[in-house]
Amino acid sequence: MLGRILIAGMASLFICVFLGPKFIEYLRRREFGQYIREEGPEGHAVKAGTPTMGGIVLFVAVSVPFLILSKHDRASMAVFGTAVASAALGFLDDWTKISKSRSLGLSAKKKLALQALTAVGLWYVATKGVGLHNDLNVRLFHAHVHLGFLYPVLIFLVLAGASNGVNLTDGLDGLAAGCAAIVMLAYTAMTLSTGAPKVQALALICACLVGASVGFLWFNS
Repeated sequence: MLGRILIAGMASLFICVFLGPKFIEYLRRREFGQYIREEGPEGHAVKAGTPTMGGIVLFVAVSVPFLILSKHDRASMAVFGTAVASAALGFLDDWTKISKSRSLGLSAKKKLALQALTAVGLWYVATKGVGLHNDLNVRLFHAHVHLGFLYPVLIFLVLAGASNGVNLTDGLDGLAAGCAAIVMLAYTAMTLSTGAPKVQALALICACLVGASVGFLWFNS
């Protein structure tokens, strides 16, 4: 398993480094640039025109190694399906900005509604398809908490919090990839440490995200 993790991370890094410059140049030619809010900080004005939708490169860099190296079981496809849904939401948000020539993408209500739909879908597949229970395992205290109908609420809070948190971080300094690489590296180690077969897909996609994020930073440097 560790060998596949390392291969996945390195493959994602190389794909991102190779595709990044070419795709960014394509975005520049098409003038797919970022719009800046007038009420924002003055220092953000220099970011106007910065190519947006770079997340497509990250998605490709993560998807290719994951689909090649994963077991293609229900757990793997549930993880990948969540990644696809999140990537589609990000693309729709960026495309709204470009098509309407404005800094505002999807409204907060629409984002939260789509994230809630993704959370419910993931909960259904995880419980009905993969066979996970509505229990929260608190390893620090060796405790199991039965959440019942609150489990999809927890999934929504995690998905929305992580997604919107990354979005805000990227808006502040443009280097969300650095934060993501550190966090995903920790998640890779955490999931591997459990030794549970059902979370191997999580370790694999986290490793892909580490490699893609480092590759994105490499290009930006």
